[in-house]
Amino acid sequence: MPFNFDQMVDEIAEAIAERALEKINERVQRGIRNGGTKGNGRRSSGLKGRKLDMHCRYPGCKNRSKGPRFRYLCEDHLKLPKAKVQAAIEKSKKAQ
Repeated sequence: MPFNFDQMVDEIAEAIAERALEKINERVQRGIRNGGTKGNGRRSSGLKGRKLDMHCRYPGCKNRSKGPRFRYLCEDHLKLPKAKVQAAIEKSKKAQ
């Protein structure tokens, strides 16, 4: 029986392709079970989607603040001098 090199190479290539497909499917299923990953393999942050306390930090103010970039102050209290805002916040902290 003659040795058929082409047939042997084809069988090895087919076995490698099947094994690679199995590995890919395993990794995809593992990613789905683990809550998914981003394209670079990193998991998404647990902090994503959390609710921030966005009220204005000026004592007694019920307005929504402009966020951490603006020291959690609303538009009205951003116009006040920084020293006056800081003094009012410190005073309210001491009162608590």
